[in-house]
Amino acid sequence: MHEIGLVDDILCIIKAKLKDINEDSKVKSVNILIGELEHVTPDHFEFHFRERTKGTSLENAVLNFKKVEARFRCKDCRYEFSAKDGITGCPACRSKLNDVIAGSGISVESVEVV
Repeated sequence: MHEIGLVDDILCIIKAKLKDINEDSKVKSVNILIGELEHVTPDHFEFHFRERTKGTSLENAVLNFKKVEARFRCKDCRYEFSAKDGITGCPACRSKLNDVIAGSGISVESVEVV
């Protein structure tokens, strides 16, 4: 059920972007980035988005989803790698201490209005 909270966060971001343009603009499409590490399916997210936007300028907006690959940086040697390359730890030094540098979270890449 965490999708509901994510949808609410995304709606706040979209509304903030619309204030810069025109709050009453009808939204044509929203491009959303979903990190590979997020346990969010586009279909489930869209279902909650539709429920939350009924009767608003976002009601008929097309949602375009793009998956962001997970990337890590080793805390020991600073090597950067993907999830598939580092299944057993850092490919360079085998350390298991890593920071996530991409692929977590969900964000709005852009909003297109009519």
